[in-house]
Amino acid sequence: MPALPNRLLPTDAWVRLALVPILIFVAQASDRSYLADFWHHLARGREIAQDGRLLDHDVFTFTVSGQEFQDVNWLSQVIYFRLFEIGGLGLVQVVNALFLAGTFALLIGLCWRLSGALPAALAGGLVAFLGMWQVLTLRPQTFSLFLFVLLWIVLEKARSKPVWLLVPPVLLALWANLHGAFPAGLILVGGYWAAELFSYMSNRTGTESYPTGDKAYFWQLTACLAACVLATLANPYGWHIYQYVGLTSNRATQRRIDEWLPPSLDEWIGIAFFLSLPLVAGLVYVAWKRGMYRPNWRDVIFGAVFLFLAARSVRMVAWWLFFIAPLVSILLARLLPKLADKPEQHEPNRGAAWSFAALTLIAVTALPGLQRYNPLFALRPQERVEGDLEALEAHLRTHVPQGRVFSRFEWGEYLSWSAWPDYKVFMDGRIEIYPDPVWQEYADITLGKERWQRILEQYRVDALILDEDYHAQTGLLPLVLRSPHWQRVAQSRNALLFVRSDRVATK
Repeated sequence: MPALPNRLLPTDAWVRLALVPILIFVAQASDRSYLADFWHHLARGREIAQDGRLLDHDVFTFTVSGQEFQDVNWLSQVIYFRLFEIGGLGLVQVVNALFLAGTFALLIGLCWRLSGALPAALAGGLVAFLGMWQVLTLRPQTFSLFLFVLLWIVLEKARSKPVWLLVPPVLLALWANLHGAFPAGLILVGGYWAAELFSYMSNRTGTESYPTGDKAYFWQLTACLAACVLATLANPYGWHIYQYVGLTSNRATQRRIDEWLPPSLDEWIGIAFFLSLPLVAGLVYVAWKRGMYRPNWRDVIFGAVFLFLAARSVRMVAWWLFFIAPLVSILLARLLPKLADKPEQHEPNRGAAWSFAALTLIAVTALPGLQRYNPLFALRPQERVEGDLEALEAHLRTHVPQGRVFSRFEWGEYLSWSAWPDYKVFMDGRIEIYPDPVWQEYADITLGKERWQRILEQYRVDALILDEDYHAQTGLLPLVLRSPHWQRVAQSRNALLFVRSDRVATK
């Protein structure tokens, strides 16, 4: 077979652009960790698709059954369920992995466009990826990350071609039905608008990285921002959707949910946040001292807003990392002229072809059904927590054909998907719908407080599915093991099933 001509071969630029997206795709498509904050979305997507209407009240729990709520993720949930119908969990994971890989491909492309240096753009993309890899998982937030970067690219294009300002309202209308982080998109559009306003009001001539305060462009951005705000109201709940966003963030913070707390050194994303501060500050200072960089209005506004948000919540660190990626790329390109694009990196060559082929092979063997051929996955755990819960569910059905189950709320999500309607759970991941008394009751049981057994009796709980490690640490497991009211009937790795003793005795 004749060799391909060089002009058809990949280039070094191809390899550099593909590196981070392929790493993300491989990690996400082959992830076997427990999918917290996914299964209850899939369960709701199933009910919406099958009933043909929104599920805006609780049906999965026995503690807040009938409780009304706003399901701002409804479109994500339907998409997940339709994908699951076609190809199971594997297809859902692959599509989610493609979106995340595409997000970082777009981000690196944006960094390249702004910096003019592909190596610097790759460095900026790596900073963002390494900082947030811990929070990249299968959940509706994936759509928010993708739309954020896509919206940023559109706004950059609009600086030279204002007709692109017709696109942001469309993206915001879609975003408001996919995930509750759509206000981040409004912040992005609002930041461009505010930067143009300050440039216009101060009569500055701008900098090389931001346009001058143009009156016509300012009013076009004003109309775009207004249209974006109105577009977010194109959802089943209208303006009340903003109440949901506020309620969720406030309750999650009050209840000390990890991702809603300020960054700390206990988690990698918190460490990454604190490391990013001296990195950005140092690059800005050196470039400023050398006369290579002068902060523009957009950088000042976004820096202040996203830094403030990130300092308050781990969940917001992603937007800060997205913001600094292009900034780091620009500063590196100016401080290190050797990073500038060179003609040879766009020349097809066989070395790049072999590298690109190897990356492609790794990505292909991360697909479901092919992972056993990838030696990188040989040491990866083969069992999933979901499999353990499914095994316990089978044992539960032999003792309690229908009933009420208490578990940690992360596991309640999977049980809502797999065991409903025969079984209802105490709590799942929708933390915003549980009033404070129910949350306190969940905490008292989990921590083995004095009234833990009385609460279970009050709710007529039939079974406990406990985590051997987690509930041993909280103090609940030793109490259950000593209690005459509960009998252990099955175990699958760390998952333990306890059934009320009277139900086991009358089997």
